[in-house]
Amino acid sequence: QRRVREAVVSTQSTGEDEDHVLGDYENIEGIVVENSYLEEKTDTLASLAELSIMMGPAFAPFIEESFSYALKMADFSSPPVRKSAMLCLSQTAIALHKLIHKNNYQDESALLPKMLSVSVPHLIEVVKTDKERELVCGALESLNEMLKEIGAEMGGNDAFLDELIEIVKDVLSCSTACQKDEEDDTYSEEVDDESELATVLLDYAASILPTLATAIGGAKFAPYYKMFLPLLLPKNNLCKKNWASGTVAEMIQKTGPAVTPFAETLLNYFLKGMKDSSPDVVSNCVFGIGALAEACGPALAGQYPKFLEVLAPLLKENGDGRTMDNVLGAVARMIKTQPDAVNLSLVLPAFVQWLPLREDMEENVTVYSCLRYLLGAGALNTHLPALVPIFAAELSNRKVGEEGRAELAQIMTAVMTGYPDLMKNFGQDDLAKLQGLLVNNGS
Repeated sequence: QRRVREAVVSTQSTGEDEDHVLGDYENIEGIVVENSYLEEKTDTLASLAELSIMMGPAFAPFIEESFSYALKMADFSSPPVRKSAMLCLSQTAIALHKLIHKNNYQDESALLPKMLSVSVPHLIEVVKTDKERELVCGALESLNEMLKEIGAEMGGNDAFLDELIEIVKDVLSCSTACQKDEEDDTYSEEVDDESELATVLLDYAASILPTLATAIGGAKFAPYYKMFLPLLLPKNNLCKKNWASGTVAEMIQKTGPAVTPFAETLLNYFLKGMKDSSPDVVSNCVFGIGALAEACGPALAGQYPKFLEVLAPLLKENGDGRTMDNVLGAVARMIKTQPDAVNLSLVLPAFVQWLPLREDMEENVTVYSCLRYLLGAGALNTHLPALVPIFAAELSNRKVGEEGRAELAQIMTAVMTGYPDLMKNFGQDDLAKLQGLLVNNGS
């Protein structure tokens, strides 16, 4: 528990004695005044941030003024105001970047580089020095969003990359100002499972890594695995394992083949994680194995039988839905990456048995793109009678997602053309509905 360091004073106070209002707190670092004036500032900044994104070109005349106001509020005494100011700084910069690159907006005064040269260093400084964890989370989130939308150019030079890497490392190693133990002036090396905000802070920092891999490319990002894997592969802490296993899997996806030198370390981590008592950890590790197989390609093809052996027992009645979906996703990635390394006659019956997906709808694209590939290769013929009703039903399932339904539309178009006998069980109304769905989903 952190010691109380602030006294909160309401402007609605009735003029009581000052000592009574402040109470017996010692070592007060600051006083936060709660009133509607501060709430208006917070709401104004949040609204400007949202409007800058939602209004598009119509907001262009107001971007510079909004950014200037947010910059003025960035060091305000009230933490909620500062947090909204950070959001406004990042969102207005993202909005201007979108206008330039998607709407051919002419940034004649070079406003965007000026905005980035101010906002990015400010956000980095907040992570380094601010004692409020919630504000540091907000700064990390803003940096991540800017990196996703603007890319590595947001920093202007390579020094930015070094600084970004450094603050992520500092957060993950629990050595920033907001992670300092105020009781004994030291830094906590372990995350308290009961401290949700402490865990969220680590998660926000780690989430920057997959984004960074995308922004600078897998080959340039891969050397950083040596720095971050020791920080991301905890042995015992459940909170860390839950988010770290998912983050590492996402990093692998974004890094691609350049992750191959670290394949053995990562594979051992995922295989061990699959024995964990937490379904979330198991599911993330299953996803990680699929991502690793896809990224490393031929380098791991010889391990496919071992992968399939450990994945198969997870497909069972009353099994964890998300884990089972990730098993199917992992198998689909193996088939598409190295089809000759998978014994389809043994794998496909079980694969088909557990369709459609239950919980992890993001894996639909992976699974149905694999089945479309197998259909084109003539490997699905014996399974089509069982699959066609699933395809037809899932085509109208909005949870499948737009890309997943587009894959299904291509599959069903090919089935209706190449296997008309399989459509005899569909009535005229069903066929008409199916045709409408095919048109709506781009086939």
